[in-house]
Amino acid sequence: MEEHSSARLTFGVLGPLVVSRGSQLLDPGPYKQRVLLGLLLLRTNLVVSVDELVQAVWPEGPPRTARKNLQVYVSTLRKLVGNRIRRVSYGYVFDAVSDELDALKFDSVVAAAYAAHHSGDLPQTRKLLGQAVELWRDDPLADLVHNPVIAAESERISQRYLSVYEDWVDLEIDAGRHLKVIGKLTQLSNRHPFRERLTAASMTALHHAGRRREALATFEAHRQLLARELGLAPSVVLQRLYQTILAGEADGPKRRAPAVERLRPAQLPRDVPDLVGRTELADELVARLSRPGGCDVAVVTGATGTGKTALAIHVGHRLASAFSDGHVFVSLRSADGIPRRTLDVVTELLRATGPDLVTPCDEGHALAVWRSWLADRDFLVILDDATDDHRINELLPGNGRNRTLITSSDRLSGLESVHRAEIGELSFDDAAELLARMIGRARVVETALQRIIDRCGSTPLAIRAVGSKLATMRHVPMADLADRLESMDAVLDELAVRGESLRTRLQRRHADLGAVHQQAVRALGTLPGTAVRHDELAAAFTPLPEPAASVIERLIEANVVGVPEFEVMSHAIDYTIPALVRQFAIDLARGTG
Repeated sequence: MEEHSSARLTFGVLGPLVVSRGSQLLDPGPYKQRVLLGLLLLRTNLVVSVDELVQAVWPEGPPRTARKNLQVYVSTLRKLVGNRIRRVSYGYVFDAVSDELDALKFDSVVAAAYAAHHSGDLPQTRKLLGQAVELWRDDPLADLVHNPVIAAESERISQRYLSVYEDWVDLEIDAGRHLKVIGKLTQLSNRHPFRERLTAASMTALHHAGRRREALATFEAHRQLLARELGLAPSVVLQRLYQTILAGEADGPKRRAPAVERLRPAQLPRDVPDLVGRTELADELVARLSRPGGCDVAVVTGATGTGKTALAIHVGHRLASAFSDGHVFVSLRSADGIPRRTLDVVTELLRATGPDLVTPCDEGHALAVWRSWLADRDFLVILDDATDDHRINELLPGNGRNRTLITSSDRLSGLESVHRAEIGELSFDDAAELLARMIGRARVVETALQRIIDRCGSTPLAIRAVGSKLATMRHVPMADLADRLESMDAVLDELAVRGESLRTRLQRRHADLGAVHQQAVRALGTLPGTAVRHDELAAAFTPLPEPAASVIERLIEANVVGVPEFEVMSHAIDYTIPALVRQFAIDLARGTG
């Protein structure tokens, strides 16, 4: 659609929402339409799903006509902004370049500033960071922040601004320009009293200005706030600055106290002390990732409950000392099992590994900064619970001495030039050993254990769930528990690990599959056992709207169905179904899943 004028259309979100053509301000419409436009602008060049937009526009609960109303709002906005709003398969994208949107320009200028800093040009760094800071008029979309979705996005972006501001104001103070920054710095320090760098900069600027008592009072107010709200004392760095000012001269300290130092990241969770049955796999992964000229990426895949994360953490601890810059561990899913946005993952990675980096709002720019930051460094990065190979390819370092270890319930067949470790169920002896470490060897009865494995399988998750049950019910013989599990239908609800039932774990994995493949899992529950012939499996999937061969391929990729390690003729292929998966499928087929 043609614009009414040749003047450039520009947008502002670093403050109240602004739409302008040249010097003319335009009206973006009623409140809900502005919320829609605001969210699209905050996620510029990224897909925002229809569900997210509906939640943002109607946070109190959408009306029955929400999607239709959303289409009307989009149609109206297109009359204002032209074809910048694109419809894609599951949402909308707002297309813009840095000259059109202040948030994108901010990211671009900040990236140039840190490039100048990397090359040692501090005056240019200070100049560019100052230009970036000047782009901010107020909190992002300050006129819409009573909307909870906009408020959360605004807070996320504001944190980036504060980090950039802190870097800039430190350079300004170092350059002797403390009088210029005192007013705004004091204001921000009061608005964000828990940000220590702002407090330190405010104290230093006041002291340089000869306002020593105010600098000391700033520290005292911060100390009392921490004690009252958190029960903590100020950091050692801030206390040293306080002592320097307390003992200093009237014209201020000769040298500003250093910024808060970032520790070498060491984020690996606790190693599992009773990891059993994975020695050969662990040795192979350690060798591959530590060997000069070896692989730089390894993938651990397996069905739900096979202990992929535990193995990765164990290998990480064995490798940790070999990486001079540290090791980071990031989950690619949120606590409720939903895949996290790539931008949020990159933000966490940069905050963990980079002391002076501000994540751009644009996902593509953020990924470029991440790869650039890693280029000359030496990190071990563990990406846990990956969801698809495309996202992983985006996150992988481009070069350098870094090593990446990935875990996933999918095989991630699209990843190239990686070492793969496929992890399965424990052998009977290893399952017995794990159980013995949990409840004592005297209570392990092999015949009862075999019955339990026949019912629940021998994944570490299942064995740990059984061990937790027996450890709690110390008076119950193992044979009695086997009887109980054999007699009940809801075995997946009976067993739990760390307060979460096995059914919940399996439901979370089931939600990753598409509708057709969820129907296929239900069909697995009609089959006679855990070992299945090719013709049986194909027949079970025949009623589905996709060819049986493609359905089988997807379930194999998702580790829902396994393939024996030995080669057989294609017409006589045998498949295996993990015991827990089969029990879950049976429940689905019965309508109890």
